[in-house]
Amino acid sequence: MADDQIVSDLLVFIRTQFLDGDPAGELSDDTPLLAWGVLDSFKTARLVAFIQDELGSPIPPEQLNATNFHDIRSIAELVRSNGLP
Repeated sequence: MADDQIVSDLLVFIRTQFLDGDPAGELSDDTPLLAWGVLDSFKTARLVAFIQDELGSPIPPEQLNATNFHDIRSIAELVRSNGLP
């Protein structure tokens, strides 16, 4: 899977699941997800399930930290570093 496709898939998931489609178009790949309140513990768990189930990339518990979930680019790098099918 190409890097741009990972970013796109993550953007679509977060927009549709957490931001009611993001009608104002405010979410970008460098939006600070935690600082803006886009992600909380429950939403992060749902996002991790999506990454594991739909993208096929395992996320070990020790990698669940603010640095790895700062923005879409950070999450995409985490997905790439943990491998894709």
